[in-house]
Amino acid sequence: MSSNNIRVLQLSPQFPFPADDGGKIGISSILKCFSEKGFDIDFVSYISNKVHPTDIKEAEKYAKVYFIEHSTKNTPEKIFASLFQNTSLYIHKHINSDVQHQLKSIINNNHYDFIHADHSAMCLLGLYAKSITNAPLGLRLHNIEHKIWERYADSLPQNSPKGLYIRHQANLLRNDEKFLFPQADICFPITEVDKRDAMQIAPEGKYVTASAGVYPEEWEMDPSIIRNPHEIVIATVYSWVHNVDGVLWFIENVFPKVKEVYPDVTLTLIGKNPPSDFQKYTDKGVNVIGYVPKVQPYLNKAALYIAPLFVGSGIRIKILEAMAIGLPVIATSVASEGINGDDKDGLFIRDRVEDWVDTIVSLLKEPDITEHLRIKAQTFIRENYSWKKNVDIMINEYIKLISKQI
Repeated sequence: MSSNNIRVLQLSPQFPFPADDGGKIGISSILKCFSEKGFDIDFVSYISNKVHPTDIKEAEKYAKVYFIEHSTKNTPEKIFASLFQNTSLYIHKHINSDVQHQLKSIINNNHYDFIHADHSAMCLLGLYAKSITNAPLGLRLHNIEHKIWERYADSLPQNSPKGLYIRHQANLLRNDEKFLFPQADICFPITEVDKRDAMQIAPEGKYVTASAGVYPEEWEMDPSIIRNPHEIVIATVYSWVHNVDGVLWFIENVFPKVKEVYPDVTLTLIGKNPPSDFQKYTDKGVNVIGYVPKVQPYLNKAALYIAPLFVGSGIRIKILEAMAIGLPVIATSVASEGINGDDKDGLFIRDRVEDWVDTIVSLLKEPDITEHLRIKAQTFIRENYSWKKNVDIMINEYIKLISKQI
């Protein structure tokens, strides 16, 4: 079968343009790779706010774009209602009869060779689409969601109302994932760690690991930008509480100890929605930039990248991008999960405050070693983490499923 004859229905819980956070980058990159293969794609995305016409035009380069108006925001009403339900809030806030009706009108008896659903949250809608079209369903597991909720619960006081609620939701979500994963024709975990977790809860499912990546040509070192040898940088999205908690942990526990050795060291914070509380650290060497259209100039200017995350699953695409542009990265074991690198590759996995401080001080002290690590980090990512290579893994599995349908 020619790839130019393959029709795809891609279902997304969010509109991924502009691709300015890890979740959007993952979804948009898969869409782009499908398009590069010559697939004819109907891209269906939830929206709750108006989308800028420029962003719609960008998506239309790769697919025919459809919107389903539906909010997945956790409102007090949804949270209260979830107390009396035996299903997870995360999964079931993504579907209702109105959503199904909107999707059915979009499908409108179209033929699809396969359905690709991004995130486990879209599995129920994917199964509904499969019931209408009879096309095989692939589920991209950008995360194993119940692991995030479990780790969040572990970070809270065990018997607090919030801790008990989050723990209960984690258990419900685990049960939903156990039920849903085997119903997809194939699941694509993003790391081997996630694959093991998925197989543990739902061993009857079919799993093929397909990692994340970068487009190497977009992440080149720019020798025209003068590097600040004592600048540390992070680019993240601060609307996710766990990112904020991680940055605060670094600012309050690690950064002051580094400044004792290097008083001129600075921390640059890039990304959407930085909390206003961060401004109180500006006189202590924290530079709050906020949202920027392109992070590359800021990464090219810095010496080190940090990823202090203690709650999460999947893979941190921002780490891949930082290493691809030649930045050594210091990350927690949770943040670096699924990236098979270590110190020699420019990825320093540390969890204790003392180890973070020692590593950063050591790297700032040895600029020649740090410069060598830039090349090692860039080479490591180019050899192991490209979008084309990893999406091709998914495409090959989809073609197998299509062949079985013929």
